This record gives sequence, C-alpha cells and structure tokens, in this order.
Amino acid sequence: MHPELTADALVHLVHRYYPAGLHNEDPRYDVSEEGQRLEAVIQHHLKPSPAWKGFLERIRREFPDCSLWDTTIPRHDPCYSVRVSLPGFVVGDPRYDCVVCLVSQIAPVYALYASHEDRSKPGGYWLRFPPFPPEFQSHEARLAAIIESTFGFTRLPNDVLFTPVPDLVPRVANYQLGKAQLIDCLFTDHRW
Repeated sequence: MHPELTADALVHLVHRYYPAGLHNEDPRYDVSEEGQRLEAVIQHHLKPSPAWKGFLERIRREFPDCSLWDTTIPRHDPCYSVRVSLPGFVVGDPRYDCVVCLVSQIAPVYALYASHEDRSKPGGYWLRFPPFPPEFQSHEARLAAIIESTFGFTRLPNDVLFTPVPDLVPRVANYQLGKAQLIDCLFTDHRW
C-alpha cells in the first residue's frame, strides 16, 4: 500500500473534511472549514464524472448478464457506489446477491463488499467484507481489476476500512461521536 494510504494517513486526511468534535446537527458543522471543504467536493461531484460514466458503461459491457444499480447518493456522501448483481438475477426475485463497489471522491481508494438478500426467509440478509463467499469471488476479482484500470485507485483492506475515527461524525450519518470508522468518512455509512 502507498505510504499516503495507510490508516494513519487516511485518518489525517478525513480530518480535513469533517470537523472534529462536532455532531453533524451542530450549526457549526457545515460552516466549519472542514465542512466547507467537504461541501465543495460533494458539489464538484453532483454531476457524475466522465470517468464514473465510463466505468458504468464498461461494467454494463463486461457483465451483460448482471443487473447494475448506480447507488450513488449525490449531495450526501463523498463517494460513488454501484451494485452489480450476480448472474441470473431477475427483478422481482426474492433473492438478490451482488457485489457493491464504493469509490471515494476524497482519496484514491475503493472498497468492495458482498451483499445477500433473500426476502423469502426471516433473517435472510447479510453483507460481508473479504473474504467473500466463493460464489462472489469471480465478480470481486473482475470488479477490482476494472476499478483499478479505470481509476488507478487502491483497494483498502478491512483493517484500514474499519479503523475508528472517534472524534468525527459523517455528514449525514445518524451517529454519535465515537462511532465513525474510516469507511464511513471516505465513502458512506449507508451499507445494505
């Protein structure tokens, strides 16, 4: 991993975008220097970048038998995100398995996780970070290769993703101080 992408370096970086010690409902949060810097990044990415649009087109071509859902939430999170179903998914099926890509807008990093939903069973939902179940691993490898060749970004390992950032609260998260992790600040707290 590049020295600038260590957990310590990334914790330092996210402190440039989130005001320390303030809850996101505090009126000082958005007007802080950090809050204004984050707002500028989010405003810059309201319209998807040409690289993101090209990435989505490439996924459509390379995964023709899969459903693609751009789950980016403009105005909220400093990341792009997309869900790519495993082959065979049909809209309306009770089971939906996919790999989710998170691409940061504030650092040259990304993350992947596997998501499973089976509405025909109680408790039929889970999400997993690596290692993925075997049936997800081909998608994982292909998506990682596409992200890296498109953006040149580095995939963050679990220990870095889940590094605590206890003095920050993500912009739209319903968190108290002490709950945030790097994944919440670099990407989104919304995972499903």
